[in-house]
Amino acid sequence: MSNVSKFYVGQSAVETIKVTENLIYETADFSGDYNPIHTSRDYAEKKRFKSRIAHSLVCEALTSKVIGMKLPGAGAVFIKMSFVCLKPVVIGDEIAATATIMEINEEKDILDIRVQCHNEKNELVVECDTKVLYLGSDDE
Repeated sequence: MSNVSKFYVGQSAVETIKVTENLIYETADFSGDYNPIHTSRDYAEKKRFKSRIAHSLVCEALTSKVIGMKLPGAGAVFIKMSFVCLKPVVIGDEIAATATIMEINEEKDILDIRVQCHNEKNELVVECDTKVLYLGSDDE
């Protein structure tokens, strides 16, 4: 039996995160990206978005969390990601990442999963199409 046979097209899961100033600096520390568009209020206020914006890595990490922890969960391995930033994510935003299975390849145990990140205004801020190899969980 295929590892992915328990899943179905349209199945979805959600993870959320609150973007805080502390999260911005933790992301900068982790990534080494101290670009002032993320870390300097004075710099960012003079630029296009008029405020600091979160690193794209914040939504990438949330994408990893929803796939790695919920859908499909333990045993998920990314083999492809196509990530598009549509609107800036700023401090104070509540981001919900919804992962939805778009296609299933039972022969290869691969799931095509689209992750859409929306802010608290329900604006689509990030969209990510992924291919995930599912190795199965411990109980499979």
